[in-house]
Parts: sequence; C-alpha cells; structure tokens
Amino acid sequence: MLNKLVILLIQMVEIYSYMLLAWVIGSWFPRFTVTKFFQFLDQVVKPYVSIFRSVIPPLGGFDFSVIVAFIVLHLFSDILRLLGSKLL
Repeated sequence: MLNKLVILLIQMVEIYSYMLLAWVIGSWFPRFTVTKFFQFLDQVVKPYVSIFRSVIPPLGGFDFSVIVAFIVLHLFSDILRLLGSKLL
C-alpha cells in the first residue's frame, strides 16, 4: 500500500516537472502567455518557483531560480525512488 503511494507521488512529481517545463517554454512566447492553458500553468507553477525567486533573484535578465526548482524536484523524486526501493 505504501509502495503504491510512493509510486503515485513520483508520478505526480514527474507531471509537475513537465508542467514546469511547459511554463518555462511558454513564457518565451508572448502570444502563448495569454492562453487559458498558460494561465492555468502560471497559477500552478508560479507559487513553487517564487519560493526560489525570493532566495535567488534574476541575474542579468536570466532567472536561475527555475533551474534550482527543477533540481529540487529531481532530488525529491530521487528520494521517493529510494524510499520506494527500500519498501519492496
């Protein structure tokens, strides 16, 4: 039962990672930022990224906080995978 919960959490983190990636790519295209899909992504992803933006401000027009957000998601996913392998 607990193993299924870990698998579900891993899948949710992966989906969120894809949403974050779509948000980053979509932000490069001004026409895309006014769509309802992007507005949904913005509402879901921006609070998570803003955690890192408060620590790492944009430098020279580049926002490195998104990279840190990806790294933290990846580390969380790795921890969940490790936990899942120990439960088997």
